[in-house]
This record gives sequence, C-alpha cells and structure tokens, in this order.
Amino acid sequence: MIDVSTYDNINRVTGSQSQSETDAARSKLGSNLDDFLKLLTTQLKNQDPTAPADTNQLTQQIASLSQVEQQINTNKNLERLISIYSATQYNSVVSYIGKQIEASGNVAELANGEATFVYYLNKEATTANVTITDSTGATVYTGPALKASGRNEFVWDGKGSNGEPMPAGTYSIKVLAKDGAQEDIAVANFISGVVTSVDSANGSVYLSIGDISIPIEKVASIRLAPTTTNNNTNS
Repeated sequence: MIDVSTYDNINRVTGSQSQSETDAARSKLGSNLDDFLKLLTTQLKNQDPTAPADTNQLTQQIASLSQVEQQINTNKNLERLISIYSATQYNSVVSYIGKQIEASGNVAELANGEATFVYYLNKEATTANVTITDSTGATVYTGPALKASGRNEFVWDGKGSNGEPMPAGTYSIKVLAKDGAQEDIAVANFISGVVTSVDSANGSVYLSIGDISIPIEKVASIRLAPTTTNNNTNS
C-alpha cells in the first residue's frame, strides 16, 4: 500500500505563514492528491486478487490527506482573521500622526535648525553636560544641560560647538550628570517628536519621527503636539 506519509509531510502551514505560502501548500496538496489517486488506481488494478488491499489502511490514508487539507483551510481562515485584525490595529494607530510621543532612545532628528532631546535624572544634579554626535559618531557639540530631577528637555539649535550650523539628519546625545559628591547620576534618554507617519512591517507597527522609526511598543508617552516652538533650553 502507498505510504501516505509522503503526502502528509508537505509544507505544514502555521498561522505565522503568509498567504502565498498557504496558497503554495494548497497547490502542492492538490498535486500530491492527484499523484496519490493515480498511484492508488494503478495499484488497485494490479493488486493480487488473492491478497486485496486492506480497506481500513486505505481509508486511513485518504483520511490523512483530508486532515492535511483541512489544516490548510483552517490556516487560510486564520490568515484572513489576522489580516482583519492587523488592518483594525493599523487604523487605530493612525491617530498617532500629529501627536508628540516619547520613546526609549537617545537620538533626535535635526530639522529646520532644531532637534529636541529628552532625558530623565533620578535626582537633581550639581553639574550636567551633553555631548551630541552625528551619524558617524563624530562629536559636533558639547555644552551644559539642565540639572533638575525628573524630566529635562534639551532643545539643540543645530549649531556645532564652533557656531556653524550642522546639516539636517539624525543625531545622538549623551548626558553626563554628577551630584555634589561627584558621583554619576543615572540618566534615561528618550526620543521625542511629532509622529509624521505610521508603517506596518512583518506584523509590527512603527511610528516615524522624520527618518527615525520607532516600534510602537517602545512608546512611553503621548502628548498633544506643541502649538509653539520652545527655542531655548540649552542651559
């Protein structure tokens, strides 16, 4: 009797596979089923009349193929449900566009001569300084920073330490803060900015602040976008 395991081991489809993979599995199943029936018909025609095929075994083989087909159909339906859920989730996060968010990270987008960095100190500092580097890691600015316990906002005017304006792009910040005993104070950095677009890739949703892409699960806070620009906090 034909070994149905040959057909039972075709591409098993899971809920994480794409529609094209499911369609491919369905197509391969159809091809394998045709081959199975052809082989089965040939075998039945040429079987030994004194030792006919076991009908129970035959039934089990056909049932195995049916189970594979049912699995593929089930996962096809799951894909549709996941697609609907993803579309619903995607539509719900579109409301982030135009809102100001904060997310874990130490970068900011310099645009229109301004970049905003946010950092938190776990206690008030005696001294605090920032170092800003460009995408190559080169230092472009160093200077004093706010020292308050909790949330601090550093708005950089986009000028290097030499006073020359820097090109638009993504920049990183490092804050070094010390207390009265000259011990380092823990610093938590956050990306801050207004969401300009929402994207979906590989089942995940990303919010964009200029060229910076942020996974939605890293968002720590959402605020209404400021109606006026704060032009000075570099002290």
